[in-house]
Order: sequence, then structure tokens, then C-alpha cells
Amino acid sequence: MTPSRGESVARTRALAFSYGDSGRAALDGVNLEVRSGEVLVLEGPSGGGKSTLLRALAGLVPDFHGGAVSGEVTVMGHDALATPPAGLGGSVGMVFQDPEAQAVLGTVDRDVAFGPQNAGLPADEIARRVDRALEDAGATHLRARRIDELSSGERQRVAIAGVLAREPRILLLDEPTSQLDSAAAAALAVTLRGLADRGTAVVVTEHRAERVRPIADRVLAVCCGQVGPPGPDDAPPEAVPPCEQVGPPALRVERVQAGHDGHAVLRDASLALVPGRVTALVGPNGSGKSTLLRTIAGLHCPEAGCVMIGDDDVSALPPEARFPALGMVPQDPGRHLLTESVADEIAVALRSIGVEGADQATRVAAVAASLELDDMLDRHPLDLSVGERERVALAAILVVDPRVLVLDEPTRGMDPARKQALARIIRARAAAGAAVLVATHDGPFAVAAADEVLEMVHGAAVPTGLPPTALLVA
Repeated sequence: MTPSRGESVARTRALAFSYGDSGRAALDGVNLEVRSGEVLVLEGPSGGGKSTLLRALAGLVPDFHGGAVSGEVTVMGHDALATPPAGLGGSVGMVFQDPEAQAVLGTVDRDVAFGPQNAGLPADEIARRVDRALEDAGATHLRARRIDELSSGERQRVAIAGVLAREPRILLLDEPTSQLDSAAAAALAVTLRGLADRGTAVVVTEHRAERVRPIADRVLAVCCGQVGPPGPDDAPPEAVPPCEQVGPPALRVERVQAGHDGHAVLRDASLALVPGRVTALVGPNGSGKSTLLRTIAGLHCPEAGCVMIGDDDVSALPPEARFPALGMVPQDPGRHLLTESVADEIAVALRSIGVEGADQATRVAAVAASLELDDMLDRHPLDLSVGERERVALAAILVVDPRVLVLDEPTRGMDPARKQALARIIRARAAAGAAVLVATHDGPFAVAAADEVLEMVHGAAVPTGLPPTALLVA
């Protein structure tokens, strides 16, 4: 039976949970009620418990994650702590923070159809749902594409479409706009409001509060495993004073062409990065930002053109030959964490360049403190939130002081305070002589970090001629 608008569809009572045998409370006495027809926005710091709360509502805690749990979780009349996740699958749909891990099949249309097909729906109903979900997620133009050729923002749209196609009564979204451009984020907000108006309960966690607060019926904060009233709006970012150029370019990209299986992405892309300056690279999802960064780092082979670090042509060199002069943090750093502890993860790069002993320990401690990781050094990286993993991946590159620093959506999963802290760290690296390139959809972060802005237009990186503050109205 479809619940009436305003009717309770999920609730928690005194819910407490800790992962594994850590003893650290991810949730601590949470009382929450979710009602049909509402958009509930959950805000709060990275690692505060937002994702864990969504997983509990989806039936994944503790069945999937393990750990110690107490209290109650009731979803559509079922005891979610005792019901296997599959038992709630017809009612609850969740979009996770890492869409790279959510795809099941190789092409967009087949992946979006996977849920309705598993539900045994007729072919014409499956087709209707796929069409509508792709449209609602702004992914219609992607339907014939291979998922492994998509940008992270495009994958995020596909992950959203895959859940929308199931038409769940409770829709849970964990940072759904983290990799979307402004237009896609605005369109998604309209879609979510429309779903709620048709009776769906929508629960969204989001660090970009300005993107979802306008559609919210309620806003709550999740901090230290507890739920409470929201804090004040974040203060607007302060633009940084421009740095002066220092010396010749540290990196040049000259007329690079690159693509995927005959699909051209970069067309005569050129840029120069100079020591002492931070350059923001912007553009819509799929415009080529990540492909350009991967080409710079040696992760994607250009079909023409060259990449120069100083006076050296590194176009044909593998990534390890460009390191540590050039360091890159990709969009999905969780896939690149290799070791059993945060401290060891940060130390991997140091060992690769021969730094051992006390010097290694000192440098690990310093970079960990700068990124507020010093109380996590003994934890397993994969036990951390997405925002915390992002900081670990950043630390693992910053610790070797690369001359050229390339960051792809580095604020993914980060709360506003930590974004501002990261902006200060990047500014300090530039002031010490690094050349920094940051691909981002996060306007406030770009304002706080960047000196100049390039925009991807028709496969080329084009100077906008505008200050970073112009991104706040994009």
C-alpha cells in the first residue's frame, strides 16, 4: 500500500552503531522520523555519521557492514536491523557517494534497466522507466555510452538514474551533487522536489547546502553520530590575493589531442602552469577536464601534442617517471588506497623516493596534522568516509612536495570548513613554489584557492578572463 503524504515511512529510535570492533560510535542514540512526500536534508561534518545513517535506513547496517548495533530502525513497517537488504529493496533506493562502485553492467541503458529487470517488470514498463529515469537524471544523451568511458560526473548521473528507475518509495542520496556541474545539480534538485511532491520520501546528505536547501522541507545536522538542528549558513568565501608569476612554466601542455575509442575529447588543448599560481579548471560534466588531467599525469596517452615538465618532454613517459615532480590526486581516490593504515598510506610515496626512518615519520605527522588526519593514523583507509579518504589521498601526494600538483575534484565529500582548510594548504604550496591545477565544480572552493580560471570549451582549455569570484554565479 502506498503511504499517504506526510505519513511516517521510516524511523530510528536510540540507534547506536560502531563499525567492526573499533568501539568508535558512528551513530550515538539517533532518533529520526522520515515522512512520505518530504525532502529531508542532512548536513554536518565529514565523518559525522551522515552516510552511516543513510545505510541504516537502507538496511545495510549491520547486515552488510558488520559492527555493533543497538536501538531500532523501522522502514515501511519492517525491522530493518533484522530484515536482509534485499527485503527492503522494493521500497528503498540508495545512491552512494562513490558512483564508480555502483555500476553493474557495461553500458548506460543496460545498467539503468538492471533494477527494473530484477524486479521482473514487463519489457514495455522497463523501457518507460529507463527513459524517464535518464531524463530525470539529465543522462538521456549518455544512454548508448560505455560506463567506463564516462567522467565521474556522468557516472554520478547514471547512478542516480539507476536508482530512480526502480521508483522507490524512500530515496536516499549520499552527496548526489558532489561531482555535478551547476546546471545538472539544479536540474536534479527540481527532480527531487517533484518526486517528493508525488509522495516519495527523499533524504539527501549534502555539503553543498546551497544546492538543496531551497527544496528542503526539513534540514537537520548530523555531527558526532547525533542528529540535531542545523547550524547557520556558511560564510561566503573570501577571494585570495593573486600571486605573482615566478619564473618559467613548470608544466606546459601543447596542442594535445586525446579521446576514447574514436570519440574525441581533447582537441588542441594547451595550457601553461607557472610556479606560485593556482589554476582552476572548470566546465560541464563530460567536457574533458579529467581526461586532460589524466593526460598530464601520464594515465591517458595523447594521440598528438606534448606534455612538458620544465624543459623535459614527458609525453611518452609513464606516470611513475613523472613522479615526484608531478603528483596527481584523481577523482575516485578510494580506488587507489593500498595499505592497512592511514599512516602507512601516507608513507608509501616517501618510501618510493627513499625517505625512511625519522624523516619519514616527521613528514607523515606534519602532513597528517595539516589535513586533520592525526587522530586517524592507525585506522584502515577503507573504514573512513569518502571525505576522509579524499584527505588521505591528498596527504599521500602532498607529503612528497611535488613541483606540479594536479587535483581532480579534491573537495568531494568534504565539509565547508575542511574545504577552506584545503584551500589554505594549496595556497601555501603555491606560495612555496608549486604550480597547481584544480579541476572543480565547487565555485566557493575555487574562489578561496585559485588565482585564475580556465574553462573546457570544445575540447580546449580556454582562459575565461574572469576572476574566480565569477564562479559563484555560475
